[in-house]
Amino acid sequence: MAGGSAEKRKAEEADAAPEEGARRSKRRRWDSADDANADAGAAAEASKDAPATDEPAAEKPAPSVAEKLAKAKAAAAKAMELAEKLRAAKAPPGPAPAPGAKAPSAAVQRALELAGKIKGATAAASTVAKGPGALRLNDKGQEVDEQGNLVTANVVAVSTFAVNAKSAKLEAFANAEKAAADAIADDGAEAWQDPRMGKGGRRRDRRSTFQFVKEGKFQRQADMVRLQAKFGETEARKIAAREARERRAAAERERLEATADPNLIPLGARAGIKGGMAGAAQSRAAAVLDEVPDVEWWDAHILANGSYDDVSDGRWDIKPEKITPYVEHPVPMQPPMEAPPPPPQPLKLTKREQKKLRTQRRQQREQEKQEMIRQGLLEPPKPKVKISNLMRVLTDEATADPTAIEKEVRKQMEERASAHEDRNLARQLTPAERREKKIRKLFDDPSGGVETQVHVYRVESLSNPKNKFRVDINAQENRLSGVCLITESFCIVIVEGGIKSVRRYEKLMMRRIDWNAHTDGAMEYDDDTPLGEEAVNKCTCVWKGTAPKPSFKKFRFETLRTEAAARKYLQEMNLAHLFDAAAACVAVSADFDDDA
Repeated sequence: MAGGSAEKRKAEEADAAPEEGARRSKRRRWDSADDANADAGAAAEASKDAPATDEPAAEKPAPSVAEKLAKAKAAAAKAMELAEKLRAAKAPPGPAPAPGAKAPSAAVQRALELAGKIKGATAAASTVAKGPGALRLNDKGQEVDEQGNLVTANVVAVSTFAVNAKSAKLEAFANAEKAAADAIADDGAEAWQDPRMGKGGRRRDRRSTFQFVKEGKFQRQADMVRLQAKFGETEARKIAAREARERRAAAERERLEATADPNLIPLGARAGIKGGMAGAAQSRAAAVLDEVPDVEWWDAHILANGSYDDVSDGRWDIKPEKITPYVEHPVPMQPPMEAPPPPPQPLKLTKREQKKLRTQRRQQREQEKQEMIRQGLLEPPKPKVKISNLMRVLTDEATADPTAIEKEVRKQMEERASAHEDRNLARQLTPAERREKKIRKLFDDPSGGVETQVHVYRVESLSNPKNKFRVDINAQENRLSGVCLITESFCIVIVEGGIKSVRRYEKLMMRRIDWNAHTDGAMEYDDDTPLGEEAVNKCTCVWKGTAPKPSFKKFRFETLRTEAAARKYLQEMNLAHLFDAAAACVAVSADFDDDA
């Protein structure tokens, strides 16, 4: 039976050999390394245990895979056992060996070395060839190694999210800031301060969360915009400044009234004055007059010793020379302030812009009228019916009685025409108003307070009566005052008046009058003029200027024989300088003509 069972087992192994080879081909590479290491260990163990003989060993059948595995496991168990014994023998803290104990034999030492080599080779092969080993879990679900020991993994938590990284940085910064604060507290704040930043260093106030707007801010802005739209920017600023001053004065008055003692009233204060600028002034005076001076300033320069003791107890020690019959009046002075800025100049518009503005104003008035009609505040106007639109406006009524309707329409047209003429007559100026309007157009406004314009002319000769009449009548019609002095050598004309009047008179004297014209077509010559040369007559403007008031009441002619008499006549009116200017002007022009 034994022989039959052995043969049967060999046959089964032979049949299973191809299957084992096929299964081995499907194994992983690290399994083959384990099998090779196991076969090598088993062969070495067998060689050591076999007796040394010179005879060649008989051929044995090749062991099966199961036998090889069994042998390898047995060899590994022995190696582990020997390693434990060796570790126990080399451990220093362990108890000393007994005196009668035997040292391990050479075979035991060789076995320990072989076990160490096998374990190292097995670990290296498993690390290089196997890579990561299989996952082994115990009955509690915990990871264990090949020996069944619990594996403890050192897991380091690493987060790659940006928010976690930022929180980690903030935490690190907070720790560093805390450490710096602790260092400053330990060393003292003075050691960490920059001396260039001042004694206490620069501190920034913490900004509050809310920025509240003061009450009435936007209301004041709206009021300012309304004032600018109504009065202009300059006047609006003045009004706003005046209102601000009034508010400050009212606040100061309320404060003084609240803090003032009613029992302490200064001397000279009138009863019954409440509020106002006078009340505020008295309150300020009460606050200022806390102490009374020893001597008033108006008495100090009269008293001999500068004290009221000089005039007390019957004494009268004063300085009589300081007492005079004169009264000292303060000199009026202008306040030390800048002159107010000039008012804004009115904007000059062209004719086209004026027409456009007039059209816009008319359209605005019409829109306001229509709006009031829609609201029922005004009665809508009656339709303006004419003969041309009679049938379009009154369709049914016109066809019912055309004659009566036409008569009514013509009556309305006559009423509208008469109303238009009445409005024109009411708007028309009276003769007196037209005269006054013309005067305002021709002459300056006398109530304007403008300065008097003065012009001085030098005429060589006024022998022509026509030119003399023009000089006289134009001065009277232009309401000019002055004088025309006629002498043997020349004539001087002085006129005074408004700007428009003297401007027209200047055009007459310098452009309109032909001073070389002759009467009756005859040629007139002076005695000194050579025969064949015509005398040259001309008008020269000597001086233009202004005067605070006119020097003459009306314009008149004065004929004087000599220049000295003419100068004396003007000297009585403090106008001799005008005659001197005329004479000098003529002399210069004569010299210039001689040089030419």
